[in-house]
Parts: sequence; structure tokens; C-alpha cells
Amino acid sequence: MAIRPFVERGDGHRLDGSTSEVGSVGETETLPAGWVKLPGGRMLNLRRSRWDGVLDREEFEYCRQSRVPLGYDCAQIGWVTMASAGERDGPGEKGRVAGSEASVTPSGPEHTADELRTSVAAEAERLLTKVREGHGSLEQARSELSAFAATGLKAFAEKYGLSKADLCHWSVQSVVARSVGGVRGPLHGPPLRSDVTAFSFRPWTSRDAASYQALLGNPKVWEHLPEPFPSPFTEETARALIDVGSIGFHHETLAVETAGRAIGQCLLRFDQPFARSRASEVAYWLGERFWGQGLMSRILPVFTYRSFCVHDVDVIYAWIRNDNVASIRVAERAGYQRDEFPLETQLADSRRRSGFLRYVTYRADWRIERESLSKAQRLAGP
Repeated sequence: MAIRPFVERGDGHRLDGSTSEVGSVGETETLPAGWVKLPGGRMLNLRRSRWDGVLDREEFEYCRQSRVPLGYDCAQIGWVTMASAGERDGPGEKGRVAGSEASVTPSGPEHTADELRTSVAAEAERLLTKVREGHGSLEQARSELSAFAATGLKAFAEKYGLSKADLCHWSVQSVVARSVGGVRGPLHGPPLRSDVTAFSFRPWTSRDAASYQALLGNPKVWEHLPEPFPSPFTEETARALIDVGSIGFHHETLAVETAGRAIGQCLLRFDQPFARSRASEVAYWLGERFWGQGLMSRILPVFTYRSFCVHDVDVIYAWIRNDNVASIRVAERAGYQRDEFPLETQLADSRRRSGFLRYVTYRADWRIERESLSKAQRLAGP
């Protein structure tokens, strides 16, 4: 996915394969090509893969002050260096690093995850059969099933690491949600017809640059986002972000419209398919002038339902700052619940999202009506 910069290339760093020399006054330290030393002492590889993660605040500020060209990666919702922005393929696709799993092998993580998924399904059947026979409550069975899954997941994480364990978590919890839902029934139905007709979703275009800048070029909007505010936020910055959002298959970035004008954005980022399951992350924001009107509490259920109808995903989750009470309330009203991933704190830290909580909803929680698919297709925009 090509990503356009919003900062021009400076002369401070050479990304052409030559050796860089950095250091304090009176001290010169020779580093491998593409590496620099941050003020805090950490090392930063300016040419690392964009799939190694987005820049944290210290890295971002260093690159901005040193005029290292940056680009915004909508697939990961954050800033990366332009030296890594040209990589088109993400994890699990043809750009995969040599030596990684090309297929599911008997000793690989996906095979192990599939075995755990099968074990959880069997345990679910055992526990829920007891519930059907009148022995114990559904809530008790769900609690025992979650504990059973968590034990297996921790062992999986010790062997394969956090990232793979997170993918395994979604696969396993999809089974839990489907099994429990088979007894309980769906929690949520289609959104209100009035909300479906009130809001629509469409791709941003270059013609939206001015309105996009007016909506997102506000530091207050970025206070609860995981990445820093890219000041100055010019119309060219807006145009670059719009261009990025229209490229690639790892995400869907859509303007939210009501009464014929854009008021904010909903983004769906698709995770790597893993062990017969696929999760996606939702992110959303509104322009400040539209806050406090209860609009996102109406928009998010429509967008979530539309996403389950249009896309082949089993899970949709959101990372929300723990002090963003309004956004948490929006997620809960839209049918999202706190995630039960036992390693959530470690995962948040590894994703540079310390202080964020994760909320989730599953396809099995929703009553997806067949006739709603055509309606959702119309909501998808052009």
C-alpha cells in the first residue's frame, strides 16, 4: 500500500543504504544503515517493516523534528516512516517474510490453535448439554467455558507469543459466542430503521479535503486517539490521508454522512485470518461540533451491523482509552462488551496502546437477517 508523506524529506537522515553517523556533540557513533539513536537512548530503524508497528510518541516526535518523511498507515491506524510505507503486502499475504508459515503445519501455531478451538467446542457442548438438561445456569456454563479457554490460551501464548495468541483468542472466543448464542439466542437485532436512513457511509474523495481538514484538523479530536496530532494539519495533510484510506484491501475507511454532509469517519481494519476465524478492528470519530448529540451511539450500531452483513468477519473489536467514558458508553450501547483476553494489558503495551481497553462484539451475538444484506450493500456506499 503506497502511503504519501505529509513531511518533506530532510537532510538529517540518509535512507539510501549508506551508514549514518549520529551522536552528541564531541561524540560520533557509527550505526548500521538506516538506524538512528533517539534522545532517550533507544535505537530506531527508519527502514523497519511497517508491519513491525507504527511509531510511538518519542519516535514520531523525533522523525517530525528531524524532517524524516512520514506517512499515515490507515491499516494500522498510525504513522510509519516513508522508507517502509511502500510495502504493499501485510502479514499472511504474498509479502510474508521467508521462513514464516506458508501453510498450516501439524506443528505450527495455526494447527495448535485449531486443536484448542476443537477442544473448546467439545467442552462447550458438554457444559451446554448440562444446561439444557436443567443442571446449572447458562451464565455459570459460560464462566467455566471462558476459564477453560483462558487456560489453553495462556499455554498457547507461552509457546507462540502475544500476536499469535491474540489471533487464537478470536478463533476460540468465536466458538464460545456461537455455542452460547445457540442456547441463548442473539443479543442484538438490526439497527433502528430511522438510524439506517439517517446515516450513510461512503469513501472519502479528494474533493472532501477542506471539510476533512475542518473535522480532523482539531487537536481535541486526537486526544483519545492512539497516535499524536500531526501538527500542522494542512489541507495537503488531509488530502494525503484521504488518498491513503482509499488504497489497499486491509481496511475500509468511510466518511459518515447525514443530511448530505460528512460529520466524521468509521474505519474497519481487517486482521489476518487465523484458525477458521477473522477479526477486524473498528475505529470512529466525529468532528467536535457534532459531539454531545448522541450521534455516534446511533451510528456505531448501523456501521457494526453493516460490517457483519457486508464482510466475512466473525469478530469486531475496538481499542478505547480507559478515560474516554463517552466512547466506552457508545461502544456498550452498540452491543460491545469488555474483551476477556487474559493478556490484554501486555498486548496493549506491545501495540503501544497502554491505557487502552478493548471492547468486542461477535457475529453470533447479532440476528443477521438475509434481507438485510441488500440493505447493507446500499449502506456500503459507491
